[in-house]
Amino acid sequence: MDQLVSFELKEKFLLVIGHGKRDSFSSMAEASNLIYDKIVETNSQYLLVDYRKLQINVNLTEAFNIVKRYESTIPDLKKVIIAAVFDYHGRAFAGYWKEISSKRGFSITIFEDVDAAEQWLVDQMEH
Repeated sequence: MDQLVSFELKEKFLLVIGHGKRDSFSSMAEASNLIYDKIVETNSQYLLVDYRKLQINVNLTEAFNIVKRYESTIPDLKKVIIAAVFDYHGRAFAGYWKEISSKRGFSITIFEDVDAAEQWLVDQMEH
């Protein structure tokens, strides 16, 4: 099976890079499990998630469903600050995902520029 995500532990945050496609709820859930396992392993509280090359081919309702899954299976994700970078094609999904996540108590901010996302993340650490 192709790699869903890769990781790079930076000095101040965990970089998560999405690969391939997310064309089912199960692929989204599997990727979120891998990410959360790495958060625990590295004791990371700040994530820079780079989904610019990720192809998201799911209905927008899956954004709601994945957030509901976070609540039931990985509620400690609410303690993590996430800057997520999407390309233009992923913006509709990203916007809805952020909206639902924020309403449910998760901290996710969406960007189109990876440098802006990294700067925002570093700024969050200083507050």
